[in-house]
Amino acid sequence: MLRHYVAIALRNIARSKLYATISVTGLAIGFGAAALVGLYVHDELTYDRWLPSHERIYMVTAGLATGGQLSGTAPSDVGHWLVSDYPQLEAVTRFFLDGGFMADADNPDRKFNEVITWADRSTFDVFKFPVLAGALEGALDKPDSLVLTRGTARKYFGTETAAVGKTLLYNGTQPMVVTAVIANLPSNANLGFIGILAAAHAPFSQAAQQELAPISVFGGKLWNSRTFVLLRAGVAVAPFRESLATLIDRHAPMNAGTRKASEIWLLGARPLSALHLSTGAAATPDGQSYGAVYTVAAIGLLILLTASINFVNILTAVGVRRALEVGVRKALGAQRRDLFTQFMSESFLYVAIGAVVGFGIAALALRPLNTFLNRRIDFSMFLDWRVAAASVAFLAATALLAGVYPAVVLSSFRPATVTKGGRAGGGQAFVRQALVVLQFSILIALLISTAVTYRQMRLGVREGLRMTTDPVVIMNGECNDALKGAMLRAPGVREAACSMGVPQLGMGFISPMQRRDREAVGMGYLPVDYGFFELYGLELAAGRLFAPELGTDASPPDNVWNRPESVVVNETGVRALGFGSAEEAVGQTVSFMHMFRQPATFAPRHDATIIGVLRDFQMGPLRDAITPAAFYVDPGNFRVLSLKLDGRATPEALDAIDRIWSEYAGPAPARRIFYDRSVQNMYLDLQRQTTLFTVFAGIAVLIAVLGLVGLAAHAAVSRTREIGIRKTLGGGRWAITRLLLWQFARPVLIANVIAWPVGFWAMSSWLSGFATRVELVWWVFVGAGAVTLVVAVAAVLVHTWGMAGTRPVAALRYE
Repeated sequence: MLRHYVAIALRNIARSKLYATISVTGLAIGFGAAALVGLYVHDELTYDRWLPSHERIYMVTAGLATGGQLSGTAPSDVGHWLVSDYPQLEAVTRFFLDGGFMADADNPDRKFNEVITWADRSTFDVFKFPVLAGALEGALDKPDSLVLTRGTARKYFGTETAAVGKTLLYNGTQPMVVTAVIANLPSNANLGFIGILAAAHAPFSQAAQQELAPISVFGGKLWNSRTFVLLRAGVAVAPFRESLATLIDRHAPMNAGTRKASEIWLLGARPLSALHLSTGAAATPDGQSYGAVYTVAAIGLLILLTASINFVNILTAVGVRRALEVGVRKALGAQRRDLFTQFMSESFLYVAIGAVVGFGIAALALRPLNTFLNRRIDFSMFLDWRVAAASVAFLAATALLAGVYPAVVLSSFRPATVTKGGRAGGGQAFVRQALVVLQFSILIALLISTAVTYRQMRLGVREGLRMTTDPVVIMNGECNDALKGAMLRAPGVREAACSMGVPQLGMGFISPMQRRDREAVGMGYLPVDYGFFELYGLELAAGRLFAPELGTDASPPDNVWNRPESVVVNETGVRALGFGSAEEAVGQTVSFMHMFRQPATFAPRHDATIIGVLRDFQMGPLRDAITPAAFYVDPGNFRVLSLKLDGRATPEALDAIDRIWSEYAGPAPARRIFYDRSVQNMYLDLQRQTTLFTVFAGIAVLIAVLGLVGLAAHAAVSRTREIGIRKTLGGGRWAITRLLLWQFARPVLIANVIAWPVGFWAMSSWLSGFATRVELVWWVFVGAGAVTLVVAVAAVLVHTWGMAGTRPVAALRYE
């Protein structure tokens, strides 16, 4: 019987090639998009779950109690405290991320800038990485040990097996021996290292330098380690988290008044598998933000829904042409359930063909998607029998839900009506109109989302770049007056300034600043050079900027504070400190402490005088509110060189910059990037989200166009005689075209009534996640509706124009 149903279905498909092609193409595109969305969502939700015992691994991080947010790091001493206080921990390890370069000892000219992660000996007790060469047991025991990923090993030595036992020179001077090679980490890894793990107890490592200065005050040491713990099997995490609240008090009590250290600083333990989507809230360390993932998943379902609507519309629209078939079969004894089974079989066949073609489309599109997302997503998730079974069930449900209405409608035709040429299924036209309205509501909502995300992305880039119009180059490495002076003499370089970072890209360090008789305020801080604010065009609200001719603005080189430090704060900092205005803050004295010299020295709490107030400018991405910020001059912390170029001589300037860098900065390859590129990189997630919305909107447009072409073709057949009569009665071609176009334009106009409020609500919710955001302007909504209307009209115009031109004699003879 099944063979009989399939044979009839295949003959019907062959007989209706246009409609079959439209239906299969729409379903294939929908299924392909759904498959890619499913792969992406699975990848997002399985970060770090590939690691053995991942459910027992937690990252212990610190934060300020006033903000209630945990950072991604903690002081290095926290690792030692955890080992001494918690026997329920099976292992503890730390990662210290550092920059530098490696050179092949046998070929020193073969060198690359690298992100180097200094790791404790116990690293492989926590993380059971797949090993490809060598052995992980004791791999980091010696201070000159290195463990490479496969990609890094091949970059230097050709193969992973050839790498073991070979020597790389750290920064071109310190020999380090490769002891093991591990597999490349999957793209859904959030451990913080890329390709090189180096022994943290190497005397020249950043980690070893940190260990030279045991902590005295929790806020008086650099937070630069990622600390991971592995709980023993069967141990509950709740008591461990509760005890962490007082760990600081036991080891580094705060010496500021009567407040406990734990009232100022926080420690929290977040699950490894929750880090990728973590909200960072100390109160809910397991909390994750699923908004972006749910948005993509919802869009995938909407695309699939659009394809299914097309399928339902086409199947019911062309059902009229099968009315006679249904009447004859019923007259010959066919029961309604037989016809229902027949039409459902066709639905399942369409879905099966669409799924096969869609899976092929997804396979072809996966590589570009990986390139776009910088991921390595594959189809391995479908090898899990649970995922495979769920996928088959999903396709079956789609076939059932999409096919049940056409099957009910087609099987309900009455033999007496259809065999006499009467109209069958008159109520289906209303349902088709409703489905078209829903389809175009989805399309309009996607267009609105695309426009809003694009405008928000452009706002972020514009806010980051609005202070400077000339090209600015950022170079990473130690910055000093000699290097800066040489750069200023280079052709095409107009201005130069050193700093520890660029505040527009984010403030990485926080320390308490306090007015007398007031609570301390968490203040982001950054050492900058003379002329830094001028180079970036940052505006002064009150007071003055740093002036080298005064000789009193720089931090003392010996860390002995005999006079108040000169600091510049932003307007948000003024308000946080409780001053009524920028003018009132100028000249006021506050107490302050901050990092003094990298990697381990901190300035003691000392007085600081506010000499100037900057107008607020965007710091970090738009999602983050502008933070209170303080700036001071400390040449010992300068790690970034900013160069403003003459835009008319940029190529010559870049050549000169690279040459000077090699002369002054040693053998390290130059690491430079244009400032505007850095700002754009900060908004990569928004750029990708905008592109995804654009692609999905394009897919929705394509599916909608396919559906309209099918419906227009059906209208060309079903209204042929009507057109002939109208023309006989004097109707002109343009008048008839307008009448037919209105049939398809009306659902689009109604769709706006649905899509606009839904789009407004959805985008308002999305924008609420940004501290600085665009306004939802009316023309975005009108524009989305107009674009959709133009697409709809263009899709059916050819058919309607051809229909309106049918000769009356031929039209009246039709059927």
